[in-house]
Amino acid sequence: MTPRMDVRSCTVELISHSFGDGSYNAPAVVKYKPPTGPGCGKIGDWVAISVNLTVYSIGTQYDRLSAIYLSHSEIWRSSSAEPTKTGTIWTTIKDVTHFAPIFAREGDLMMDFSNIIDHSLLLDAAFDVTLQATFYSPSVGFSKYEMSSDLIIPLSNGSPTLPNFFSLVDDIGATTNFSLPENTIAAFVEIFASGNANEEFWYTNTPDQYLSYFSGSAGLIGKGPFREIQILVDDQLAGVIWPYAVIYTGGITPSNWRPLASYGAYDAPTYWIDITPFLPILLSNTSHSITLRVQGQGTHPTFNSNWFISGSIHARLGSGKTTGAMLTYDVPALDIQTMGGSKANSTVWTSVKAKRHITIKSDLSTSEGKKTVIFNQNLEYVNNASYANDGWVQWVEQETDGISVATHGDVKIFRDAFSYPLQVFSNYSAYSQVQGGYGSEINQTFARAIKPPTGRFYSILSNQHAKGEIEMDDWPGLRHAIRGTGSTNQTFAFIDGRGETYFRDISAKNDGWVKDHVWGTLREQNSPVPNEQLFGPNGGPGFRR
Repeated sequence: MTPRMDVRSCTVELISHSFGDGSYNAPAVVKYKPPTGPGCGKIGDWVAISVNLTVYSIGTQYDRLSAIYLSHSEIWRSSSAEPTKTGTIWTTIKDVTHFAPIFAREGDLMMDFSNIIDHSLLLDAAFDVTLQATFYSPSVGFSKYEMSSDLIIPLSNGSPTLPNFFSLVDDIGATTNFSLPENTIAAFVEIFASGNANEEFWYTNTPDQYLSYFSGSAGLIGKGPFREIQILVDDQLAGVIWPYAVIYTGGITPSNWRPLASYGAYDAPTYWIDITPFLPILLSNTSHSITLRVQGQGTHPTFNSNWFISGSIHARLGSGKTTGAMLTYDVPALDIQTMGGSKANSTVWTSVKAKRHITIKSDLSTSEGKKTVIFNQNLEYVNNASYANDGWVQWVEQETDGISVATHGDVKIFRDAFSYPLQVFSNYSAYSQVQGGYGSEINQTFARAIKPPTGRFYSILSNQHAKGEIEMDDWPGLRHAIRGTGSTNQTFAFIDGRGETYFRDISAKNDGWVKDHVWGTLREQNSPVPNEQLFGPNGGPGFRR
């Protein structure tokens, strides 16, 4: 949560850069120094840090993934709007307070916004970026959070010149060697995860054993719809992530997301795992490892290429040596079932169900005293899909539910309860025709009540319904959406442990805003669209290239 405007603060520019021709796999890298100007306060003593990302783009371009790293730890995963010929600007503000330990020291600040300019493919838009950070000083009623991290260790490839996330293409995953100080009293892993290329829409992928039901003309992708990100400590499974399906601004049907983007497109959610029960192992006088890997439903490898994964270890330190012993390691194999068949030789159906339970418990003796630490996960997943017209028409209904809880002594230091229902209908029957097209209808919910291990409780409930159609050109080499219609409705609710609230009911249609109601204590922090910018019930001018 960003503090109210009456808190003393200072704002500094971090990066100003144009990501155009030559920016693919060529991040902008600058030297970062902690701010010392008026209002900035004592270095490292900030009560909050927010980062403002403002981007301007004009022309034609696909949605592009971006990532920001400080001292090789990823702090923000985002993506672009698909710009217009008249220009598009968007601004996103993110709370990065829990990364204060690395903002408190000098380091390299990297922003990757891999873009491709290719006039032969009519891709001509650059992304002009301004990145700023605001640092808030302590004040009456707003103090530093007592459970903040003391040490952050990156889980990334550490390259000084290339994007720092791991690009995972096989089941081996990526491993980081590290060591923790002997006075560590708690440690958590935060993960960023994004499916890319044939994994961008992993939740619509078909189980391999049913691909033979289709001729192949529809280009269905295999390896199934279930994905699990695994975190292994010294090759032992420590926890898992069942990711939320972030749909980018060009995803499924581009006209669905103009100008109202899918939840997570500009600020991808992150996921937490408690590795404190592994401290009796990790605090030995040797180097240890964390491996990040993805598991799907296929074979050799289990998923398609590729996933972008990175993260950080967030550790809290005490005043003396920590010792202990692991008492319980209950990590059964994943329970997953896949079924399917054909109905009257005209439609095909598949069903995937999965369950996962993890309990890891240790006794620790720390400078804070003796305590038992327990990490529990209970997750359930179901994906039902139906196909018609040889796979050109598809219905997907998926639900991912779970709860992760970390208890340290008598304190629930971390709790994450979530539900991610998703319904996708897509019709590509006319896609292969000259001047063809396609359409979709999507219902998606992000429901999450989380008390992060390094921050205060908050809950978010986002419900979105989007529907649209696109017409395409026949440009050689790369077809483009040239016109279309689309509508998006969203209700959004935010509540945090301080009693702050933010509610929004917003609608867009045919590339224009048609409704926006905002209320709650944080209304002034993000006001509604001005009335003069609202269109009538038929919406705006419609999607145009």
